[in-house]
Amino acid sequence: MNKGIYPALLTLFDKNGNPDTHAVGKLTDHVIENCRADGLYVCGSTGENFLMSHSQKREVLSSVAKAANGRVSLIAHIGSNVVDEVYDLADLAADNGYDAVSAVTPFYYKFTNKEVVDYYLRLADRSKLPLVVYNIPVLTSVSLSMPDFETLFSHGNIIGVKNSAQDYFFLERIRTAFPDKLIFSGVDEALLSAAVLGTDGAIGSTYNIIGSWGKEVFENCRKNNIPTALHAQKKINTVTDMLLKAGIYQTLKEVLALYGINSCGCRKPFAETTNEQKAAARRIFDTITQLNNL
Repeated sequence: MNKGIYPALLTLFDKNGNPDTHAVGKLTDHVIENCRADGLYVCGSTGENFLMSHSQKREVLSSVAKAANGRVSLIAHIGSNVVDEVYDLADLAADNGYDAVSAVTPFYYKFTNKEVVDYYLRLADRSKLPLVVYNIPVLTSVSLSMPDFETLFSHGNIIGVKNSAQDYFFLERIRTAFPDKLIFSGVDEALLSAAVLGTDGAIGSTYNIIGSWGKEVFENCRKNNIPTALHAQKKINTVTDMLLKAGIYQTLKEVLALYGINSCGCRKPFAETTNEQKAAARRIFDTITQLNNL
């Protein structure tokens, strides 16, 4: 499986709120060809996983695999509190040529860390594909500890983690303790900080439109060319700041529309895209064009 930059792929919908497989195919081509993606992380938080039905998730995972056609590595996010659905999507991912599966920690109920670890171990036993744990405590309120990772990484089918926790001391400790595991950072605005600590790549929302800048950060860090990496990180942060102020998911989709990849906004209960977000998307599009020339 490739190391490097993986856009957390947006899911594009039609006017009825169903996955638009034609638009998803165009987006897949865009991130591979224009954003220089090394892989795709499909049906994650950015892909509105938790707003889709099980059948819609199956449709998205299948359509992306068909569109990618073996050009990049693929990770299928299959996380859910409904374990039977998780196992079904794991089988679907294997049948469609994915390289790995990933799953967010179970959430909402106050599961103990032992219950969370057991969830992953059972999935790793069951899955035909290797498993990448997804650690995002800001959204799940679940924080995996070092002993948790020791238990998880002792399983032969758990190959790494998407780490979206903003604790860089802990990230360094994980990297040092588990040099052979894949560690993908999940905080776009701190890619440089994570890359300096030796991560294997990154998975993030902004890489749907500026993945090539993520590659600049990552590749220059590996060459120890920190000033150039910092320059690229500043470009990422300029766009990230604009997205966060406007509303990231709706605005990202409007930026993509300016690249000719049209969709009909986000699924409810997200609000409909506003004129202000469309205007922000134009400013972001123009900013990307300007910064690409620097």
